[in-house]
Amino acid sequence: MTNDELIERLGQAQQKVMSLTVAKRLLEKRLEKIEERAEVLEELVMDVAADLADGVAAYKIDYRIGKVMQRLEFEDE
Repeated sequence: MTNDELIERLGQAQQKVMSLTVAKRLLEKRLEKIEERAEVLEELVMDVAADLADGVAAYKIDYRIGKVMQRLEFEDE
């Protein structure tokens, strides 16, 4: 194997590493957003369960759910 071939392989390997690094960063950002969204939804479920146990009117629960969904949709944009 010649030096030119080794240099070419090294260059290709470096490009792959850079591509994987960029992909990893994007996945980390996506994971962070998904985890935040899951926390919000978990809180909503707990609040709705408490509201149901307390006999809160359905329209108030619907309103709460709607507000949370709007907030999540706004954050996705």
